[in-house]
Amino acid sequence: MMLYEVVLSGTSLNKTFLYSYNSDLQIGERVYVNYNGKKTVAYVIDIKNETGNFKEILNRIDGRSFLQDWYVKIIREISSFFNSPLGKLLDLSFPKGIEDYFEDKVKALSPLYPVEELSKKEFIEKYGEAKLNELVKNGIVKIEKDLKVKKPRPQRELYVYLDADVLEISEKRLTKRQQNVLNYLLSRGSCTYSELREIFGINKDVLLQLERKKIILLSETPLDFEERKIELTQRQKEIVRDIINKQGKHLLMGVTGSGKTEIYLSVMEHYLKFGRTLYLVPETSLIEQTFSRIKSRFPDLNIGIYHSYLTKSKKADIWLKSVTGEIDVLIGTRSAIFVPLKDLNLVIVDEEHDDSYYQDTDPIYDAISILEKYPKTVIFGSATPRLEHYFKAKNGEFHFHMLTERFGTVLPDVEIIDLNNEEKITPHVSKKMFDEIKEELEKGNSVITFVRRKGFSLLMCQRCGYFVKCPSCDVALTYHKDEGKLKCHICGHSQSVINVCPSCGSVMLLEKGAGTERMEKELIQFFQGRKIARADTEIIRKPNLFNEVIKDLLNGKLDILVGTKMITKGLDVPTISLIVVTDIDAIYKLPDYNSEIKAFQLLVQVVGRSGRRTKGKALIQTFNPESEVLKYAVKQDVKSFYELELEKRKVLKYPPYSDIVQVITYSADKELGYITTDKLVEELKKVINEEIIGPTEYLIPKMRNNFLYHFLVKTNDVKEVNKILNNVLKKYPTKYQIRVNPPSLLTYSI
Repeated sequence: MMLYEVVLSGTSLNKTFLYSYNSDLQIGERVYVNYNGKKTVAYVIDIKNETGNFKEILNRIDGRSFLQDWYVKIIREISSFFNSPLGKLLDLSFPKGIEDYFEDKVKALSPLYPVEELSKKEFIEKYGEAKLNELVKNGIVKIEKDLKVKKPRPQRELYVYLDADVLEISEKRLTKRQQNVLNYLLSRGSCTYSELREIFGINKDVLLQLERKKIILLSETPLDFEERKIELTQRQKEIVRDIINKQGKHLLMGVTGSGKTEIYLSVMEHYLKFGRTLYLVPETSLIEQTFSRIKSRFPDLNIGIYHSYLTKSKKADIWLKSVTGEIDVLIGTRSAIFVPLKDLNLVIVDEEHDDSYYQDTDPIYDAISILEKYPKTVIFGSATPRLEHYFKAKNGEFHFHMLTERFGTVLPDVEIIDLNNEEKITPHVSKKMFDEIKEELEKGNSVITFVRRKGFSLLMCQRCGYFVKCPSCDVALTYHKDEGKLKCHICGHSQSVINVCPSCGSVMLLEKGAGTERMEKELIQFFQGRKIARADTEIIRKPNLFNEVIKDLLNGKLDILVGTKMITKGLDVPTISLIVVTDIDAIYKLPDYNSEIKAFQLLVQVVGRSGRRTKGKALIQTFNPESEVLKYAVKQDVKSFYELELEKRKVLKYPPYSDIVQVITYSADKELGYITTDKLVEELKKVINEEIIGPTEYLIPKMRNNFLYHFLVKTNDVKEVNKILNNVLKKYPTKYQIRVNPPSLLTYSI
C-alpha cells in the first residue's frame, strides 16, 4: 500500500490528510476519500514514505493527473503565502461539471494480463461488476477517464469580407447579431467565420442573411486575407531577440503606444513552434481586441477564450481543448492561469500592473505572484509596471527591456488646469476644458473624459449638510439619475430617491460630486447634437455594451466618451485626440500606501489613450498643480517617479522592502469588535517580532451591518506571520480576513 498526502476540495479547512492506496497515483490527481463519513473529492499533493494504519482512498476520479508537479508545488506555496485554502485554489483548475464530459474506460495495467479495453459500462455488461472490482483491487486493470471532446464535423474555413460602405449599411435594418458582425468588420475589413463564431457565438445563418442583403462577401478561399505583419523598429527587434535567447521572467516597460503588442506577437511566433501560449489581459473587455490582433497575425491558429463570465458548457469546452492540445493560444483574464494548457511554454501578461490580477475574495490569490514562480518564459508588460517588478528588474531578478518612444507617433502634449484660478462653467467643468473639447469636436476628432467614479456621487441637503446613507453600511448612497435610484456600492442596497431631507425637512436636496452620469449629463447639455456615451462598471456588466461603445469610437460614430478607470486598460483607439482628466486629486490623497503610485499609473495610462496615430493632447484638472504625481505623470517619466517612490518605501518598510499582511476583523457589535481586535493585537505583539500598525477603524467602518477594524503587520516572513495569526485568531470570537500585499488597503467588501 502506498501512502499519499491529500487536501480536500471545496473546503476552507486549510489542512492536509494522509490516506493509503494500493497502486501508484500521480501528484495533482483527483481522488475520492471518506472524510467524516462522506464521500469527498480530494487532490493528491505528495507521496509519503511513512508507515501506519491509514484510511484507504476510495477510488480515483480521472485515472490521471491533469496538473503538472511543478504547478501543484506553486499552488501550495501560494496557499501558504496568501493564507488561502489549498483545496479551493486547486478547484480553480477544474470547471464545474467537467465530469460530464468524461467517459470511464477500463485499461490493463500489466502486459502479463491483457484485458480488452472497454468502457466501464461495456465491461460490466460483459464480465460483471464483481469481476471488475476484483481486477482493480489486484492492480490488474485501472479505470481511467477518457476525454469526450465534442468536435464539430470538419468544415472548410469561410472568409468574410465587407462589401458595402457605411452609407449603404446605415440604410439597412439589422439585427443585434448582424450589427455585431458589421461593427467588427468595420474595424478590420475582413475576418473568418471561425473568428466570429468564437467571439460572438453566431451561426452561419447570420452571415448568409448579411450576404443576401449585399453587405458582406463570403468566400471559401482567401481573397485578400494576408498576414498583417508590421515591420519592427531596430529596438523592438533587439528586445525580441533578447527575450527569445534568455528564458525566464522579462519585464517589458514601454511608454503607451510604443509597440509592446508587436513584440509579444513576434516572440509568440517563435515560441509557438515548440508549444503553446497563455495571453492574459486584465479585463474581459480587452479580450476581443486581443483576439483580433492575434488572429490577424496568425489566421491559422486555434485560439481559445477563457474568463469567469463564460457559460458552464463553454468553460468545459475550452478546458477540454486546452488539456488535449487543441488550442494554440489561450486568451483570458486572471482565471485563465488555472487552465492546464498542454505544452505551455510562454505566458504574456498585458497591463501587468492592473489590480484586476489580484483576487480579493475567497480564495484570495495574486495571479502575478503565481506567474512569478512559473518555470516558463513569462513576459510582464506595461507602461507603468508594478513597482515590485521594476525593483526586481533593476536588481537583475528579471530581464529588463525598455521602449522609450511611441511606435509611429509621439506622446501627447499634457497641460495642467489649475482649478484654484481657472474660470469654471460648473464645479467640475472648467472653461478651458469646455473650449478644448469644442475645438477637437469641430475638427472631427473624438474626446475621452475620465471621471473617478460612476453615478452622481451623492444626494446632499444644502441647508443642514445631511446626505443619504446606506442603512447597512457607513457610506453615502450613490445617486443613479438614469434609474431614479440611490444605490450602495458595498452591499447592493437600492432605494428610491427622496425629495425631503429627513433631518431638517428641507427640499433643498441637490446632487453632489462628479460621477460619470453627472458628467455625461452636463456634456450633453453643453454639446447638444453630439453623440456622447459613458463607460463605467454599470455599463461593463451588460454583455457586449462596452464593446459596442468602443466600436462606435473606432468607427467615428462617438464624439465623447465619459469613463472611469476601465478606459485606461489597453484601449487602442486611433480616433481619440484629446483626453480630459477631471478629478485625480481624490485618488492620490487616500490614506493608502499605494494611493500615489496608483494615481500616477492611472494618469500615465489614461493620458496614453490620446493620439495613438497622430499627436494628441491631454488636460488634467487639479487643485494641486505642484503635486509630484502630476509633475512626473505630465512628462510620462515613470523611472524618475518610481525611484522617488522606492526611496520613500525603503524608509517606511513598505513593499518591495517588506511585505504587508492586513488583517480585517468584523463584528455585529461595534464595541465588542474593537475590544476584541485590540486584545488580539496586544497578544500578537507578544509573539510576533514585527512592526504592527493599528488597530483602527476601517476606512468604511460599517458594511452589511458589521463593524470593521483592521491592522497591518510589516514582515519579511509572511508564512510565519500567517501561521501565528491563524493560531491566535482561533481564540477570539470575531470574523476576520487576512490579505497579503493587497493592491489597496481600502478596497474590501465583506
